[in-house]
Amino acid sequence: MARGRRGDGLPFGLVLRLARADLAHEWVLSLCLVLAVAAVLSPLMLLFGLKFGAIETMRSRLVQDPRNREVRPMTSQTFPRQWLRELAGRADVAFVVPGIRQIAATLEASLGAGPKLTLDVLPTAPGDPLLVENGAPAPGPGQCVLSFLAAESLGARVGDALEVKVKRLRGSRFESGELRLRVAGVLDQRASALKAVYAPLELLEAIENYKDGLAVPELGWPGDAPEAYPVFDGVVVALGRELGKLDELRLINGTGFGKLTRPSPAELARLTGYRVDPAWRVYLVEAAKRPVGLESVLAVKERLRGTGAFLLPWTRAVAARLLAADGSEAGSLNVLALGPLAEGRPPTGLEPAPPWPPGQGMEPKPTLMLPAGASPPPGQAYLELRHERRVLRFPVSVAKERAPGEAAFAPPRLAGVLRLFAQRELTHDRSSGRFLLARRGYASFRLYAATIDDVEGLRRHFEAQGLSVHTEAQRIRDVTQLDGYLTLIFWLVALVGLVGGAAALTASLWASVERKQKELGVLRLLGMPTGAMVRFPLYQGLIIAVCGFVTAVGVFQALAWVINSLFQAHLQSAERLCRLPADHLLATLGGVIALATLASAAAAWRVTRIDPAEALRDE
Repeated sequence: MARGRRGDGLPFGLVLRLARADLAHEWVLSLCLVLAVAAVLSPLMLLFGLKFGAIETMRSRLVQDPRNREVRPMTSQTFPRQWLRELAGRADVAFVVPGIRQIAATLEASLGAGPKLTLDVLPTAPGDPLLVENGAPAPGPGQCVLSFLAAESLGARVGDALEVKVKRLRGSRFESGELRLRVAGVLDQRASALKAVYAPLELLEAIENYKDGLAVPELGWPGDAPEAYPVFDGVVVALGRELGKLDELRLINGTGFGKLTRPSPAELARLTGYRVDPAWRVYLVEAAKRPVGLESVLAVKERLRGTGAFLLPWTRAVAARLLAADGSEAGSLNVLALGPLAEGRPPTGLEPAPPWPPGQGMEPKPTLMLPAGASPPPGQAYLELRHERRVLRFPVSVAKERAPGEAAFAPPRLAGVLRLFAQRELTHDRSSGRFLLARRGYASFRLYAATIDDVEGLRRHFEAQGLSVHTEAQRIRDVTQLDGYLTLIFWLVALVGLVGGAAALTASLWASVERKQKELGVLRLLGMPTGAMVRFPLYQGLIIAVCGFVTAVGVFQALAWVINSLFQAHLQSAERLCRLPADHLLATLGGVIALATLASAAAAWRVTRIDPAEALRDE
């Protein structure tokens, strides 16, 4: 095979040069065909550019504005901590922070001697999309972020110190707590239409506690302490005589208890861990479903007034660990209540006898009686309780006496508080020895979906749980539907235009072959193979299509610049109303080449039907 030649013996590029020279010879006709292709492609590219640019601008604004990804509960209810933790762990949730009751989420702020302004207080935390995407840092302790309207009304700027006052009505007196907050940032105007201050959740909890009448020691705000209360599973009643049926009914009617039994000594020892003198008539008054409060025990005491009865509050065993000061475990315990309340005394024959006086149990180091087989750790001992993810640890004193059996005993008030820990979270204040109620949950939350496409799924998730939420799902659906409708319209118009353009190109190439039968026949006589002849109209079709595409791109870019310039006042710096990305242009070029190849196929087939003898007859 000769160098520089194809397998058919022709030099490389010969057919392409012939096709290009023929188009140049008939340049007027060729130019018309190029302009015809451009006239078909330009409107289609402009239409698709407007569709793509407009939809992308709308979607970009939806994505960039975090308010469109926000999901807000419409009702106020208690959301447990565990529920919120699970919610934050979802893949379709980008950010969630608990909130307090809306009625408590207000404060009064001023800047020096400036006007005082009542602001809404909203919780925030690091990673808050509303702050991150609006140019504000997450506030730390003693800091806040202001909305644009709040900063404008106060005349505040970043770095200013706000005088903040939180007011409450306690009894018949108005009280207020004060603090200073440094402005860490100011949100863009688009971020919020509220006069609001964004602060760490700890500050919102302090505000809510203060308005509920509680003290906030870390801020120096006085008030009550949310002291834990004991709950009991029942009460053991020991009398010197039998109770009548009416008296038995009165012990469970209206007292909060729902069941009364006469346990045997063995059954009593199994449930309570202690024994009483067999001479006593013993009754066990139990709660029906869940533990009851101290008022139920006092109600039973009132019903037994004048009978000489002894009351011993009863709790089911509470699992706990005895720890040394270094945290090492000294043993596992089951803690039960032993002894009467403060006003009572134990019945004679109670075994084991409580080593503490009636009413003890709430001092800084409550006393604990260990079972005979347990040994206290050296130094300070601690008792630790765990329930689900909650942990309660506090110091205890260990009595010298030991209890027979395997149970440990605590004063009834302490045992009742430990029983409460199974229902809600508690903390221990070491300075006062008091057990305090921790927050059960939160009344609201601020949540942002990971993407705008996740908003609808989250809405369905919450509504399946019976929680009504507000989202921008309808607005997002409108953009998605508009995208679908515009895409359908584009393809309908494109189909008509492309079919017409392909038909025009096919007819033009066919007519060109018909006009040049003599010349093409001469080429056949000169020995040009059929394959090379087929490529002749194919190359011409591709040249015309590519030139038409390049012309259409130029027209599109010029018109797109005009359109974007006209609407520049309504667009942000990086937004374009009419644009096509490079991958779309390359895909369009591929489609044009494929369509030109199909359009040239008819002309190529016609070339193969030309008889070389026709050229001889013409001569």
